[in-house]
Parts: sequence; C-alpha cells; structure tokens
Amino acid sequence: MPTSGDSQGIRLPGGSEEIQLPGGNVGGAVRIGDTVRRRTGPWTPAVHSLLDYLAGRVPGIPQVHGRDEQGREVLSYLAGRVVDIDTELLSEGQIGSLVRWTRAFHNAVTRFKHPGPWRFFRVPHASLICHNDIAPYNACFAGDDVAGVFDWDLAGPSTPLMELAFIAWNCVPLWRDIGPDNAARRLALIASSYGEFGATQILHAVPNRIQLMLEWIPAAAAAGDEGMANLMTAGEPGNSGAALADLRTRLPGIDRLLSRRSA
Repeated sequence: MPTSGDSQGIRLPGGSEEIQLPGGNVGGAVRIGDTVRRRTGPWTPAVHSLLDYLAGRVPGIPQVHGRDEQGREVLSYLAGRVVDIDTELLSEGQIGSLVRWTRAFHNAVTRFKHPGPWRFFRVPHASLICHNDIAPYNACFAGDDVAGVFDWDLAGPSTPLMELAFIAWNCVPLWRDIGPDNAARRLALIASSYGEFGATQILHAVPNRIQLMLEWIPAAAAAGDEGMANLMTAGEPGNSGAALADLRTRLPGIDRLLSRRSA
C-alpha cells in the first residue's frame, strides 16, 4: 500500500477523511489520519502477533491498533517516499538500506514462532517467518534510508534466500531488462549488504521463487482469496510469467558477469 501518489478522499461522519491509498491490489488500504485500515483474513491474528513481536526490535514496523467499527485492522501509518517503479529505479543506497533492514528483521525474527494460519504458500525447508513481499511498492524512504516496510499480509514461513530472491526480482529489478552490467552490480550489492549468500546464489534462486508465486496465485484465488483474484484481474500470473521467461534468456549473461566479478 504505497504512501505517496494520487489518492481519493471520502469524507466520513465526524469529519475524518478516508483516503484511498494507491496500489493495494492484494488487500486494499485506506488512510484515516495517522492510521491505515485494511480488510482482514484468517491470517490476520498471526500477522498481528508478528508485528507486536517486532515492535521495538526492528525499526520501520507498523504498530497494531486493533480493529475499527467495520472490522478492518488498524495499523499506524508509516510516512516516507515510495519509489514509483513505473518511472524510476531504487537508488543503490536505497537497495543497500532495504537489504540491511531485511537482515536486521531476519535476525530479530529467528525466535518467533506462530502456528498460523498464514496466507503465504509454503516454501520447502522454511526456516523462519519472512515478509515475502519486500519490494519498492511496500517500502518508504527518507532519502536513501528505509523509513518503513508495510503490507505484511503475505508474511509466513520461508527462507532468507527466498526473501532475497524476491527482493532481487523487485529491486534490481530482474523482472525487466536494465542491462546485464547494472543487474550484476545491483545483485552484488544485495549480496554484500546481507552478508550470507553470494550474488550468483541469489540470482539462481529467483526463477524458483517466482515460479512458486505463479503457481500459488491462481490456486489461492480459486480457494477464495479475494486479493489474489484481484491480482488475476490485473493480469497475473501472466504478466510475471512473461517477465520470468524473459529473465531466463538474460540470466546466463548476468551469470557470466557475476562469475568475472568473483574470479
């Protein structure tokens, strides 16, 4: 739920204004004052437990304020600039900051356990609870520094490598062609900022991570997940499937550049 850009305001009883936040294909979100309201699902108690656990342990986490009279969850609004991925790339400073934030989050969440249910599909050999949707549209910045990371509805069991693969898909970004040199350099930045996996390892994890998503979206929509049905109306998984097919053709060139960097 991006926190900048065009929005529409609706005046509510009592004088408060409900502002439809841009984006929000998965769950939809509105801002009222310093809060964000979203529809809930069976996964909401687990997500709220996670956010409560992270409070005070990791910066840039929305605070849980319960539910409103419509049954929507009430979270704190995270102020900052959301990068418009249609017109610009994350800066390398922003990538580094976001990945270092991710490492801090992973370190903090290691001891957190919750039986769920979680919304996200199951990743083989899951080892900790991940955000699973870290991308420019779910983060806000103050300059190059991360100010907040939001939209936690897809949090659930996964692995650090799968989290980094999705970050690479969205933040390099690998879903479109920015040139092999730029892609290799930004992948190397992700690897060095996190400090556990090599850039080549992250690159080769991306197709599997995205394929899992492509298979899950229609299955979740068929099971009644309205957010995933909205994504299908918006062209998924076809759009991402085409982007993944294109990445597979570019991957060997990026791989060669990364091999030269590490030689």
